Amino acid sequence: MIPFATIASLAGEQGLTALACIPMPGRLDGTGLDLMLADGVGDLDWLAEHRDFRLDPGRFQGWATRLVCTAMPYQPEAGDGDLRRGRYAAGKDYHLILRKKLAMVARRLEEVTGQPQRQRACADSAPLNERTLARLAGLGWIGRNALLISPDAGSYRLLGFLFLAADLELRSGPHGADRCGRCTRCVDACPTAALVDGRVLTTRCISYLTIEHQGVIPRELAVRFQGWWFGCDVCQEVCPWNRFAGPAADPRLTGRESDEALLAVTADSFDLVFAGRAVRRLSWAQYRRNLLVAGFSLGRRDWVERIRHDDLPLVRAQAAELALDRPDGPCPPCA
Repeated sequence: MIPFATIASLAGEQGLTALACIPMPGRLDGTGLDLMLADGVGDLDWLAEHRDFRLDPGRFQGWATRLVCTAMPYQPEAGDGDLRRGRYAAGKDYHLILRKKLAMVARRLEEVTGQPQRQRACADSAPLNERTLARLAGLGWIGRNALLISPDAGSYRLLGFLFLAADLELRSGPHGADRCGRCTRCVDACPTAALVDGRVLTTRCISYLTIEHQGVIPRELAVRFQGWWFGCDVCQEVCPWNRFAGPAADPRLTGRESDEALLAVTADSFDLVFAGRAVRRLSWAQYRRNLLVAGFSLGRRDWVERIRHDDLPLVRAQAAELALDRPDGPCPPCA
């Protein structure tokens, strides 16, 4: 049997210090997923297609006998300026960084043991109920904001998983019991009232609307965006456990950009500016739509006027939804 200390040491070389190893779980409770699907998931309808895989991780990789789970901290500090972006997208694309780290752990395990290791590394890149698996592994509990929270590291963490067929010693983390208590700060602070009964109403969530949603953002929600243009961290910003959040585990996960730099990005420079970053999940039209809505929510008439006349159908449709041609002013403080 391979001691857990061996893989913990190899993971530590990659900056992965929150680690657990569990046997492949059986079928997971599907109540939460089914409630989310029943609430409506908008443009994420593919979640229903992968339901069985999400509820049966052993079926996903039938050969695996061990699941190594990790949680890697990302930048906990807010960005610069009034235009706001989810902290996890501050630097380079975490999918690539974390998967490569996990793959390197498996490669080093082969070197140390002298045995080939069948493996697959996943970081938000496979149909897995990641937060449920991380909770089962003792890396934290799932809070009222539906995020994994640790009492010693908060929630600014990326989850990664390594499927192995090795005879690796099992080891669970020390956390898992719910410690939110009576605290409802995240629920109370959510700008769009998207947190209900411990789950996220997808089509009201700013993260969904700015990243996954392909169409027009309803005005009743847009007015509440508080300047968010990619993702949203409000429910994490108010969480008291995040006072324990540490620095990013990898400097490539950090970064800053000014409001003017974001507004100055052009169609020709968009790919280059955001190359290798999670922001590149957006199309050019979505990016400009998001900046329009963010500026609108802040009452920044100057920003709105720079974007509203873009020759992009999505931006024109969004401008119409926001009623920007009204004579009494285009922005919330002016309406």
